[in-house]
Order: sequence, then C-alpha cells, then structure tokens
Amino acid sequence: MGRIAPFRALRFDVGRIGDPGAVWAPPYDVIKGDAASELRARHPNNIVRITNPEGDGPARYVEAAETLAAWTTQGILARDAEPSVYVHRHRFDFAGAPHVRTGVWALTRLVPFDSGVVLPHEHTMRGPKADRLALMRACRTQLSPIFFICSDPNERIREALAECADGIATETTEFPAGHSHEIWRVSGGAAAQLASILADQILLIADGHHRYETALAYREGLIGEGAPQLGDGAHHYLLAYIVPEGDPGLLLLPTHRIVTGARVDWTEAIGRVEDRFQVRRLDEAEVDSSDVLLEEERGHPSFIIVAADEVGGWQLRSRHKGGDGISEAYAGIAAVAFHDVFVPEALGLSPDEAAERVTYSRDPGEAMERLRSGSATGVVLLAPPSVAQIREAAQVGERTPTKTTFFWPKVPTGVAFHAIDPEEPVISDQ
Repeated sequence: MGRIAPFRALRFDVGRIGDPGAVWAPPYDVIKGDAASELRARHPNNIVRITNPEGDGPARYVEAAETLAAWTTQGILARDAEPSVYVHRHRFDFAGAPHVRTGVWALTRLVPFDSGVVLPHEHTMRGPKADRLALMRACRTQLSPIFFICSDPNERIREALAECADGIATETTEFPAGHSHEIWRVSGGAAAQLASILADQILLIADGHHRYETALAYREGLIGEGAPQLGDGAHHYLLAYIVPEGDPGLLLLPTHRIVTGARVDWTEAIGRVEDRFQVRRLDEAEVDSSDVLLEEERGHPSFIIVAADEVGGWQLRSRHKGGDGISEAYAGIAAVAFHDVFVPEALGLSPDEAAERVTYSRDPGEAMERLRSGSATGVVLLAPPSVAQIREAAQVGERTPTKTTFFWPKVPTGVAFHAIDPEEPVISDQ
C-alpha cells in the first residue's frame, strides 16, 4: 500500500495577506481567457502569478521562480513549524442543493503506476506535462495537489476526518463566490494516526494525471543529477488532496463533445452502428431535458446526439457488455462507447482525425450554442460515469479517453505547497 505523511507545508501567512481566498486560484489548466488577469487584479500575491506566469518561453518559468523566492524572503509564504496534515471542508451548492466535500491535504509517496498503489484512469498529453515540468524545475515546489480518491469501504477515514474537523477551524474563507472553506491543521499524534489509516488505501487519481507523471519525471531528473535514489527525501513525495469515495460531496460530471469540420449525415452515420447501439429518436422537448435523461443513464454507455439543421436528436446506448480483454466497467462508460466505437465505425475517423475534429465542453449550454452558431456540425452529450466504474477499470489497467471525468468542484490552488529539497527527509513512521 501507499505511504502517507504529514509535512511542513509552505503556506501563505494570513497575517500578511489577509483573506486566504483572495490569493487562491483554480487549477492552472482551467484558467482560461481573462480569468488569470482577473485573479492577478484580485490580490498582488495571488498564486496565479506563479502557476500561470505571464509571457512566453523559458522566461515565464524564471519569473515564476523569482516570484516564489521573493514571497518566501518577504515572509508572505512561510513553512509551518511542525509536520501537519490539513483537513479541508468545502461547502457549495449544486443543482439547487447544498453539498459538503471533506478531504485531507498530506504527502503521498511517489510510486510508478505498475505498483498498483496509485491508479490512473485517463490518457495524458505531452504538452501540459512539458509545461508543468519546466515550472517544477524552476520553482522546485509542487504548487497544486493531485486530487485522489480512496475507497474507504468501512468509512474509517470519513469518521477520522470528522473527528479532526471537530472544533474551530484554523482558517475559513470563501472561494469562489458562494463556496465556503474550513481548514483544520492537524499535527502530532492525530496527524500520524490519520496518515496511518490512509496508508491502507489504494489511491485513484481523480484530477492531476499530468502533474503526477510530471512529478515522477522530475524525481527521476533529480536522481540523475545525484539526489538519493532511496530514502525519504522530499523529492520522493507528492502533494495530495484525498477524499473518500463515499463522501456525499464527491461529484463526478460528464464532459461533452463537439464535432466540428465537414457536415455529417447523422442519420446515415447512426445507421452504420445500429447493431452496436440501442437507438431512440428524441423530440425537441426531450433534447431540452437532456440533463435529466443523462443523469438517469449515469453509469451506462449512453449519449445523446444533437445535429445541425435537425429537430430533436438521438439517444444511443451501447450494447457492448465487455469481454475480449475489455472489462464490463470500461465498456459501460459513455466516453468509451463514443470514442472507441461510434467515432471510428459511424463517423469513420481515425484517432488523429478525431483529435482535430472533436473538442470538449463541460457546459451543455455552451456546446449547444456552438451548434446554433454554425461552428459545429453536431453535439454529443454524454451520460456521467460512476466513480466505481472508473476505479474498477483503472484497477485492471484500462485508461479512458481524454476528458472522460470531471470531478467538481475543482480543488483550489493556494492552500498548501510542497517545497522539494532532496536533502530534507519527510518524517514518516510507516
């Protein structure tokens, strides 16, 4: 199993910066358009200045490292005096109902995927990994956590987190508007006990596949430069945010597909795969209530196609139940049914062609607007998978198509950072 450890986090000094939420930011890869500028304007020490540095080329990574060093010298960022873990309770509304997600920030030992301790479930792309590796080499710090899910079948972890979060929080803030956060710093025996319970778990990556692979590459680079290959140096550990699978605030949403390029005869395309899918024609009212239809299809290989210049749409559900080296869990994921079956067989697109013509949107309204504006030839609205499906597929080594999962809300960047000094050991009793 894994090794979990408390750590002396590098954190913002709230006495210097004021409201912690003012210096937090979303993960770097969801900051689009003018959002980075808005975050910079919100506070002179907003973490986006380091995670999303301005400019182009190598100079931007140098700028990020210089900013991090300056803030540390000025005391804006400071190391905690003793190793701790950080229990984090996040309150938010979704679909008109209040939700609460409780997780813990700690360090976890970096292990290769073939160890079976850390389970990836999505394929990664080279560009984001190269970008994050350059930033990590410059800053020598892990700035954003990997979001992990542990199975917690006996709810021991949920109970332990609730006990640690009993009392007045160390910090409270709001980020973004309408979301509230409470953080408890837990040290000493309580932190060691929580780390010990978590060490029994296999960790599924919910969000952060690129950053995990980047951390592995960074460690190997340090070892190549002479850092210890064994032991408990800080380069052998990773910043983690861990949530039990049964947490009621753990929301898994779909990411929808937008088909661009040449017009598609969708009736003909669907006809090519009628033996592979159950097909039902939808009227306009059913398309308008697609969110309800797809939630009812959660965990099934089901999606809705809405075509340009067509009234209504189609609902398709794959007939494939697994077998021939494909697990039932993997075959039951909507993104798999679309990318592995519909795209090549109905649309006749190769993987490279699909990469050019299929884009992504987490907002079905935005996807439909693309259709209405004429910039798309079709929209494919996917049913969300279940966490259990993703875990079961990952356990047998299956990786889903890119952007199969969207765990929401995103974990904010800015709560804690892991300074990587290969000569500084991480204290672990495990």
